[in-house]
Amino acid sequence: MSIRRVQVVVLCEGLKDYNFARRCLVRCGWRPDQIAPKVSPAGGGSGFTFVLNEYAAEVRANRNGKKARALLVLVDADTEPEGGREKSLDQRLRDADQKPRKAGERIALWVPKRQLETWIHFLLHGRADEETDYKREHGVRDPEYKPAAEQFAQLLEKRRSLPSKALPSLKKAAVEFERLRTSRSKRPTPTRS
Repeated sequence: MSIRRVQVVVLCEGLKDYNFARRCLVRCGWRPDQIAPKVSPAGGGSGFTFVLNEYAAEVRANRNGKKARALLVLVDADTEPEGGREKSLDQRLRDADQKPRKAGERIALWVPKRQLETWIHFLLHGRADEETDYKREHGVRDPEYKPAAEQFAQLLEKRRSLPSKALPSLKKAAVEFERLRTSRSKRPTPTRS
C-alpha cells in the first residue's frame, strides 16, 4: 500500500524559526524530505512583511488539492495585541479574494508572543512572561533553540496537555499543530520510515 506524502511548507521570518519548527515536525513523524522551508531572506527587510506577502500564495497552493500539503506559519507577535498577527494574515487572504482558514484545513499558525525566544525561555526554564523581550534582555543563545524545540516536540508528539502555567501562545500553538495532523478530507497523517 502506498502512503501519500504530506509535504509541510514552513513559512517563517527566519532560519532559527524554521529550524525550531522542523525539529518539531521531524519528532512528530514527518521525514526531513517532507518539510520545505519558505524563509524570509536575511537582510531582506521585515520578516513579518515577507510572511504576509507570501501567505495568500501558500494558502492557495494548499487549497489547490493536487497533492497532500500542509502549511505551518511561524511569526512573532512582537508588540501586537493578542490576535493581531492572525487578523493581518486573515486580511491578506481577503485582499487576495480568498476565504479565511476553515477548521479542517491543514494551515497552522504559530504566533509566539512576544517572540520565539519567549517560548525558548519558558521551555528551558519553566517560567516566562509574554511582555519581556527575551531576545535582548535575557540573551537567549543559539544552542538553546534545539533542546527547547525537542521539549516542545515531545509534548506535541505524545499529544500531551501543556502545563497549566504554560504561556497562552504556546498552548494555542499546540492546538494549532493538530490542524497539520487532521483534516476533513481524512488525508493520512505522516508516518515514520
